[in-house]
Amino acid sequence: MNVLKSVLLVFSWIFFFYSPLFSYEDSKEKRLNLWPLAVYNKNKVKGYERIELLGPFIARYSFEKENSTYIRPFYTYVETPQEKKAFFLSPLGLYRSDNETATFKIIPLISQKIEKQPSEEKEGAKWEYFPIFYGKTSDNKTYGGVFPLYGKFKDRFGKEEITFFLWPLYSKVTYEYYIAHNVLWPFIRVTQAKKKEDEINYKGFKIWPIYGHFSEGEEERKFVFWPFYIRNTFRDDMGNFEEKLLIFPFYGKEKTETYEKTIYLWPFYQRICAQDPYYEQVDAPWPFYRHIKGEKIHGKRYWPLYGYLQREDSYDYFFLWPFYFYKEDHFSKGNYSYKSKEHRFLLLSKKREVFEEKNLTQSEFRLWPLYYNAYTTEDKNVLKIEYFPALLPLHDEGMDRNYGPILKLFENIEREDYKYTKVLWGLFRYEREGKREVQELAFIFRRVKDEDTDYVEFFEGLLGIGKVEKRPVIKIFFLNILHFKEVTNVP
Repeated sequence: MNVLKSVLLVFSWIFFFYSPLFSYEDSKEKRLNLWPLAVYNKNKVKGYERIELLGPFIARYSFEKENSTYIRPFYTYVETPQEKKAFFLSPLGLYRSDNETATFKIIPLISQKIEKQPSEEKEGAKWEYFPIFYGKTSDNKTYGGVFPLYGKFKDRFGKEEITFFLWPLYSKVTYEYYIAHNVLWPFIRVTQAKKKEDEINYKGFKIWPIYGHFSEGEEERKFVFWPFYIRNTFRDDMGNFEEKLLIFPFYGKEKTETYEKTIYLWPFYQRICAQDPYYEQVDAPWPFYRHIKGEKIHGKRYWPLYGYLQREDSYDYFFLWPFYFYKEDHFSKGNYSYKSKEHRFLLLSKKREVFEEKNLTQSEFRLWPLYYNAYTTEDKNVLKIEYFPALLPLHDEGMDRNYGPILKLFENIEREDYKYTKVLWGLFRYEREGKREVQELAFIFRRVKDEDTDYVEFFEGLLGIGKVEKRPVIKIFFLNILHFKEVTNVP
């Protein structure tokens, strides 16, 4: 960040030195274009400001709902009324802060999350600077350690407490009713009840993959020479149950209060049945053939040639997997209706449309790696974005901000009565707001045109001629030699 401030300071000094010869300024905006070294633009009416240095590599933008700073391809900082966020080494690094939490990550080395207003329902502060970690629970119990030497977690990963020493040599996991000791995880595990009266319901041990048997309350698990024999059972006081038996690969059976699954010589035959609602699925063999029928659902699959799945509110289809997919979702309630259609083709290309009350509200088209186009409406405000090429295969905000402008040769943004186009990282620019239009070809050419202005200049004011806010202007060698108010009704 200090580097960026220094660069901006140098730019400010250049701007101050150059200001007596400032190429273009009127009551609506200021403009300076020394592309690719520096580009400056300020909208005096709305207060927007744009600074770009070294083409797409360094930039700072100030708009009504967003202020952002870029040192591409390494770092982006974005501030909005709702949150602050920074992306660095995307997609590995992230900082995000809002009114409730602050998060800092460098995958896989550092992970820190702080609840700004912790409560009994929320987790307390925690941070991880791999291999060191530290945290505090919602009731102010602290934990920490150095992985894999020694450490302790509290209220993490769904466990009351996890203690480890030279992991995976030894670890102890504390649950609500029992404690599990692991030696050379995952090979040896012994569990014991916390209280003496629970010893019958909570006990077990395993020497994986030879033998294991555990009783944990309403659940019992057993295996012999895993995965050749596995048996699990579960039953509670409410009548819910689950029974699983696998004698691999010859036979498998799974049964619950809602469905039943049978397997013979997996993956050659598998059948799943349910009665309420009715459902039947046959895979023979998986994944090449599948037949589904049931209440408000049916489908077939002849993988990889063709397959479909029809539900009451959706439809999925593929042809020559993975080259073409189609997915449709729809929903209606009263006078409101929603429908989305998505085509995916050539692996990373797609077209998606969303209709609300039969009106197109979202549209997205990506022909990877050539072209991208998106259209959205919100409160009757339309936003259009398009660029070429579209080298990033997936949408990720950090990657889009850090790498996108470097990879794009053409960009176009349209919102309401505003349009902004850049070609070759800003070598050519076109900007339109209302009836005002500005065209720039680096420092070589500029034209500004609206109801009161029609002005053309070359080389940032070396030569300029036209009308600025109804005043005739002639500029030679950066100096205005004619600049006076328009005279009318001369006798």
